[in-house]
Amino acid sequence: MLDFLLRRLAAALLTLALASIVVFLVLEVLPGDPALVMLGTEARPDTLAALHAKLGLDRPLLERYVSWVGGLLSFDLGNSYAYGTPVSKLILDRVVVTLPLGALALSFSACVAIPLGVFAASRRGRMSDWLVMGFGQVGISIPNFWFGILLALFLAVTLKLFPAGGFPGWGTDPLGSLHALILPALSLSLPEIAILSRVTRSSMLDTLREDYVRTARAKGVAERDVLMRHALRNALIPIVTIAGLIAGFLLAGAIIVETVFYLPGVGKLVFDSISNRDLIVIKNVVILLTALVLLVNLLVDMVYVILDPRPKVSV
Repeated sequence: MLDFLLRRLAAALLTLALASIVVFLVLEVLPGDPALVMLGTEARPDTLAALHAKLGLDRPLLERYVSWVGGLLSFDLGNSYAYGTPVSKLILDRVVVTLPLGALALSFSACVAIPLGVFAASRRGRMSDWLVMGFGQVGISIPNFWFGILLALFLAVTLKLFPAGGFPGWGTDPLGSLHALILPALSLSLPEIAILSRVTRSSMLDTLREDYVRTARAKGVAERDVLMRHALRNALIPIVTIAGLIAGFLLAGAIIVETVFYLPGVGKLVFDSISNRDLIVIKNVVILLTALVLLVNLLVDMVYVILDPRPKVSV
């Protein structure tokens, strides 16, 4: 098991290193000058050159990359071009919104999708199975931000059950803050519920064809016990893998959803930084989110080993 996890950790670190190169190069070749955005199009050339030097934008590309990676390793993320404050402070102030939002959306996805998939598998070929599959197709097709707007119009504006946007803050109003995250989390979770329910159904159908399941049924074991005790544990292996990938989709989707609901999270920070051409913020947020997704997938690998011990030796 240790050998398996060490190899997965090495693969994650290599992926993170390659991701840092790609993120840095992509952002550097994009059109637009951060200094010009800050000073305006009427800025004098000498003022523009002085700001380039202050921000380090006049240094060679390789030197800037090495300096950025060195800052990451020493937990010095630099200062924002637009805000003039440390990037680490900007991220820490907003991660307390994005992480609970992602965790809530992932909880909604798992709590709804897995029972729904098990139910559909147990009713294969019946009307209820077709309804679940149809819901999955619709859920995959609808953009989460559009679903979020519909939720806000119906549940917030019309019924006034939830706030339409904003975030009071955990220190000011904890319950109100949790209440404000429910609609964004629901809109984030819809596509993930659709995907995960279909994966759960497919995995359960494959497991229900196994000999040990047929044996359990032949012994007269109740269908509920067959589904929950015998089939679901083995069916969870691909489900857990997909859940790890879904965590990454949730973080990416948060950029749009936080903007729609005006939540002061990391996604809104990225959106504003793109508008302000604040490259230092974008680079750091993207690479930190990449590291978080890799960490989640590493944890998924550990759960995978627990559910199926074969990778301890064979992978």
